[in-house]
Amino acid sequence: MRTTRRLYFGLWVSLGAALVHLAGLAALPYLVMGRFILAQSSSAGENVFVHYELPTAAWRERVRPCPDLAYSSAVFDVSEGPLHVVVPMTAPYTSLAGYARNTDTFFAVNDRTGGGPVVELVLVGPSTPRNGLEGLRVVESPTDAGVLLVRRVVPSGPAFASIDDARRRARVEFR
Repeated sequence: MRTTRRLYFGLWVSLGAALVHLAGLAALPYLVMGRFILAQSSSAGENVFVHYELPTAAWRERVRPCPDLAYSSAVFDVSEGPLHVVVPMTAPYTSLAGYARNTDTFFAVNDRTGGGPVVELVLVGPSTPRNGLEGLRVVESPTDAGVLLVRRVVPSGPAFASIDDARRRARVEFR
């Protein structure tokens, strides 16, 4: 009888530990993205691109940044309405990606697949009204809040000035 109790006790403890572990794994992406969203929206606000200097060995705002990439990011919130996103593309490579609240990538486009020198789209979420969006390039985020990340290859130091000028023309605005 005593051995059976210990066996059941051990089984319940193991099951409880497994459930706590799974809950932690499910919550971690939301905590990571929530921390980033809070930090950026506290300093720059929502629905505005922030343009970072070129990464150095000491720069660690992003995980393992590439030293030849210029990063721009915008925390978005589409709960109030759709957002018009405009991102000029630059050579030799530019990408725009959308990340949901749980860090899942829900959208990615680059200068080769974007369809022109400027990527324009309308960003919506689950609670965004869809009135008047027919015929537009609409991208749906699975969450009302998230992050847009633009990466641009900077082939040389002198090329950064023109790339920086183009990236500062990127914008996010209510439609």
